[in-house]
Amino acid sequence: MASTYSTRLKLELMEAGANAGVWGNNTNENLQVIDAAVGGYLAKSVAGSANVTLTSSNRDPDVETTNEAANKVIEFTGTLSGNIYVFLPAVEKEYIFHNNTTGSYTLHVAPTGHAANGIAITQGTHTVAYVKDGDDMVDLFADGTKSLGTVNVAVLNATTVTGDGSGLTGIEAFPSSTKMLFQQSAAPTGWTKQTTHNNKALRVVTGSVSSGGSNTFAAAFNTNNAVSGTTGGSAVTISGSTGSHTLTLSEIPSHRHLEGGHVEFGTGDSVSAGTRNTGNSSGAKRFYTDYQGGGSGHTHTAGSLAGDSHTHSFSTNLNLDVQYVDLIIAAKD
Repeated sequence: MASTYSTRLKLELMEAGANAGVWGNNTNENLQVIDAAVGGYLAKSVAGSANVTLTSSNRDPDVETTNEAANKVIEFTGTLSGNIYVFLPAVEKEYIFHNNTTGSYTLHVAPTGHAANGIAITQGTHTVAYVKDGDDMVDLFADGTKSLGTVNVAVLNATTVTGDGSGLTGIEAFPSSTKMLFQQSAAPTGWTKQTTHNNKALRVVTGSVSSGGSNTFAAAFNTNNAVSGTTGGSAVTISGSTGSHTLTLSEIPSHRHLEGGHVEFGTGDSVSAGTRNTGNSSGAKRFYTDYQGGGSGHTHTAGSLAGDSHTHSFSTNLNLDVQYVDLIIAAKD
């Protein structure tokens, strides 16, 4: 019984006991085709405006020439002069395509005989696609009806993201209805501007959020806020006494008191304070008064001072024209 070949990769399925002496060679060629299907790379020139069909043959390890469709990764090169189709075998298989062509024309890939089910690959981009059911081309990165649907990604690490992300679905940095502040007039893509609150200040709270107040921001903070009023009236009474204090010698002027004028008295005559003696004029003496005062401290009582109650009126303008930055509130769509 002759060998048969697999549908997708055209591997030789050898009959038991057949291919004596060449079985090892055939097996190696099968393995080379499998190797190309798992990680093979082909640079294929599609320059011009003619459609191109990738080659495919049974158990063919020449994946550069006669079995091109066996490769996993296919890079299209050359300058296009018209829109073209690249046709693949109409069997189920996954590919990674890179459109590295130049020229302002469109390149499609499709299963042979099913051009209407092909996909366009944008110049300069990569995509992962596969032939479904032998007659349909599915782009795993497309947003159309031929996509696989939701693809769950556990971890997505990226250092560069091209575009605004509007084509991504199922990947949300912020849940729907999340509200944030933006310092711009219009809400960014994917957000809706909220207009409930206008001309208001912000208040930070630790509990539930709410809104309130009656004065707008512009009315409360402006250049001409008039402030006026009257202080309350009350009577003031002052009374008390000075503290007791004894003057020290250093606190009074240096002085003494002279009684009378020139006094003469004889030898041995005694003189009392306030007494004038005459007689022996052997000498002239000055006569002073006796010391008076005990040197104790004393106080002075102050009378009570009562004033009538009265008021003070005031009026001024406060400049509360604080600097500010306008923000908007937007909710995630």
